[in-house]
Amino acid sequence: MQVQINDCTIRDGGYLLAKNPSSGYVSGVFSGLLAGGVDVIEIGFLQKVVGGESVVYVNEVEAGRHMPPSGSPSRFTGFCDNSRYSLDLLGDCDGGAFEYLKISFAKHERAEALAFVEGAKAKGYKVFANPMDAPSYDREERAQMMEEINRIKPYCFSIVDTFGTMYLDDLDQVFSQMDEGLDRDVRIGLHSHNNLQLSNALAERMIDLAAAADRDIVVDSSLYGMGRGAGNAATEVIASFLNERYDAHYDLGVLLDTIDEYVAPLDGKVRWGYDLPMLACGTLGAHVDNVFHMRELGERSSRRQYEVIAALEPPQRKRYGSGYSKSDFSLLDAAIEEMGANGGE
Repeated sequence: MQVQINDCTIRDGGYLLAKNPSSGYVSGVFSGLLAGGVDVIEIGFLQKVVGGESVVYVNEVEAGRHMPPSGSPSRFTGFCDNSRYSLDLLGDCDGGAFEYLKISFAKHERAEALAFVEGAKAKGYKVFANPMDAPSYDREERAQMMEEINRIKPYCFSIVDTFGTMYLDDLDQVFSQMDEGLDRDVRIGLHSHNNLQLSNALAERMIDLAAAADRDIVVDSSLYGMGRGAGNAATEVIASFLNERYDAHYDLGVLLDTIDEYVAPLDGKVRWGYDLPMLACGTLGAHVDNVFHMRELGERSSRRQYEVIAALEPPQRKRYGSGYSKSDFSLLDAAIEEMGANGGE
């Protein structure tokens, strides 16, 4: 078994900084992760539309601007949403920027996204196929997709808990099916969110499951759990677990120094981590934008937020899918109005 930690601080944490952290922040976090021995480091976003943000790139050439000097055993990952990027913008992998590429996609995008995965692999990238909202797939749907994955053979096929809804036994069931059905040369990945305060536990369970199955895996995390909404598993926690239980050699002191210097000072300026609204999103399978919109409207009661989101149909809570508009909150607004403004009867 090989376990790789894939750190998402710059990318997932970058949402909190409008995808535009300072160059000093980016280089400092990169340096700390490299010195700490983290296996894989996400460098930011690939997008068709670029507005000058520091960690958004139109191609691998632009992404190279943040690359540290070569020679480290750590590897770098680009990230894109299938709907926001295109294969024809991506050049061949030449080792100058990122070697790995994550492609995230919604269920209705599966066919075109897997064609993207196959095309990116043909260009030399080690590709992660990341279908969003893993708990929304039933066994038959997941088995059908695994047949396609086995044909394409990407580097990794990931369990993505988009809305932070998974419990440990959910992971057990999904991992078991994937371990049984996937070719051995396809790694299994995990990207979780901490809505139920289970991200670290899920990551540790994934490692134990992989050890029992002798399966290579990739576990996503971020320094101090930094990430949009409820945040992620914490890189320093997972590194410590691997050091203690699996004889790994991550430099925890360097990771803690990096958190102290670059991440902890953001606490209070930007917000992430578990709270009651994030619990509502996790238990109801809802996108965090629902909560953010309700806060803007002055809906601060945790119970009120929970009950309004619960009034929506499950697909409406997720806020993605065919025909979805990110700026359209009309269904949520209608639920608020029907239940009475500000909690009125």
